[in-house]
Amino acid sequence: MAGSVLFCHGMPGSAADARLLAAGNPEWRVVPLALLDHAPGDVVKALPGGHGPAHVVGFSIGAMAAMRLAAQVPERVERLTLVSAAAPLSLGDFLPHMAGKPVFEMAMRRPRALAAMTWGQGALGRVAPGAMIKALFAQAGEMERTLLADPEFRAVLTAGFSESFGAKRAAYLDYLRAYVSDWAGLLAQVRCPVDLWHGSKDTWSPLAMATALQAQFEGASLTMVDGAEHYSTLARVRL
Repeated sequence: MAGSVLFCHGMPGSAADARLLAAGNPEWRVVPLALLDHAPGDVVKALPGGHGPAHVVGFSIGAMAAMRLAAQVPERVERLTLVSAAAPLSLGDFLPHMAGKPVFEMAMRRPRALAAMTWGQGALGRVAPGAMIKALFAQAGEMERTLLADPEFRAVLTAGFSESFGAKRAAYLDYLRAYVSDWAGLLAQVRCPVDLWHGSKDTWSPLAMATALQAQFEGASLTMVDGAEHYSTLARVRL
């Protein structure tokens, strides 16, 4: 084994997201953090005890959690890898180009509507998870559609929906509210090396987010995965 990495999953998502990273990196032990067991501001509590400086991977909105860890406990984070990272909205004019724009606008302005919508998503996910997946990936490109043909990937999605829209929906909503707040000030506190991986066709986190983040971190690398989207980039990361 090359070692272990700590993994911060996406939102919606769950620890099962880590399977996508682990499948492409069998020499690494991927340890998912229980993000939804803690408030976004208390993500440090999700770190395993007795663990030395770690390589932390953050996927999608999980990148916010990973960057918060690097900023708050720099002695515990030796490297960041940010995959399909959702950057702070204040870094650029991203929102009009995001597939999740309606969700984030509700998080900012209509929290009750967002709560009602996620309750409905939870109900749909319980009775017809396939319909939920079909709706969310209706505009998916070739690489994402290829992933969708894999029952293991569909199981990963179903696990994430079950947790984020079900038992831990309140924590998921907290993460959405934290994401749409202005947390850009954290970035200046990140001192460790940063690597970014981003799909050229990502519509959930537009590529402009990756270039904006790269500009924030001295010496940061950016690997663009040609033709990849959100999840298909995570499946292609090589640590």
